[in-house]
Amino acid sequence: MKNNAAPYRILDPDNCAMCGMCLNHCPTYKISNNESESPRGRISIIHGLNASLLEPSESALKHINSCTLCLACESACPAKVDFYGLITKARDRYFKKQKVTFKLKSLLISIFLTNKLSKKILSKLFYILEEASIMNLGFYNHKRNFVNKHAKHDINKAKDKIGIFAGCASDIFQKNVANDCIEVLQKNGLESEIIQNVECCGSLDFNSGRIKKGLEYNQHANSEFCSGKYEKIIGYASGCSSFINKKSNTKIYQDATSFILDLIENKRNEFKITKKNICIHKPCTSKSAEIDFKKLIDILKIIPNLNIFTFEDNYCCGAGAQNLIHNSENSINIIKPKIDFIKSNNIDLILTYNIGCSLNFINSININNMKQVEVKHPITFLNERLK
Repeated sequence: MKNNAAPYRILDPDNCAMCGMCLNHCPTYKISNNESESPRGRISIIHGLNASLLEPSESALKHINSCTLCLACESACPAKVDFYGLITKARDRYFKKQKVTFKLKSLLISIFLTNKLSKKILSKLFYILEEASIMNLGFYNHKRNFVNKHAKHDINKAKDKIGIFAGCASDIFQKNVANDCIEVLQKNGLESEIIQNVECCGSLDFNSGRIKKGLEYNQHANSEFCSGKYEKIIGYASGCSSFINKKSNTKIYQDATSFILDLIENKRNEFKITKKNICIHKPCTSKSAEIDFKKLIDILKIIPNLNIFTFEDNYCCGAGAQNLIHNSENSINIIKPKIDFIKSNNIDLILTYNIGCSLNFINSININNMKQVEVKHPITFLNERLK
């Protein structure tokens, strides 16, 4: 009898051994206990699709789509399988076979978050909705005009300055963080300004099944970063930093949280007294974004009267790879243990340095009517507490 099974080498040169060591690290497997929602299950599905043993049906592709790309499985894998490459290539290869709603959502997200005009419209719309108390995002404040004021410098005279990369979603929802970067750098004698002509790092499209488009954005960003206009480039969304570190061969870029932690780590006794219970969230992208989470905690410990918590579970919050849009029920279920932790410890403030995680926390906080809980970027909090 002819054996039609294709070898696993079609997936990865290291070959997944199907040992299952990844299962207990996977957030979607944890909430479903479904083999198809595990890394091992997804590898089997991709193998079946690539070998034409499975049809690219809605039921098969939904398991590929639900992966949050937290990559906890890669850290646990003894064979060091490139799971990120497997998932992103599968999403790209079968993008045209996706449901119309999935493709439409992906395309609209890309258009709205990477187009300058649409970003301005969305930014204004969300600001109006929040001011009218129709929507609670917690991002918009009195500092919005500060960005525009500092962004009007002649970019050609910026060679000794720090360039601040705002990204796509973070440029809409976290403009205040760009302001805080500018202020912290000013307090330390460094000039900076917002980079105006880079709309996206490329991860938005690359991770959702449009690799070619994602690489175009990434190549443009890399070209601008290496143009010699700035001494250093910093970006304050760890998801962007992670992708840039993966895809860009440049030493000029550093995650803004990492850069600012290095800058202020010796500022002893220069923080205001702060009586709050805060919980620090560690995004899945921390390692690949090269952010020292322990250093962040150590610096926060210097702030007088601050009560610091970290989440007991190490799972992804569920926001990754647009899951908040495409698989919102998954996102809510994955983040639930963290929401329960916030409730049981009377947390006042959550600190997280990735925009997707911030939006996911805010969504679940609103669903649970926890209006007293704020979500902030660590840079914003540190800037507010610095004397």
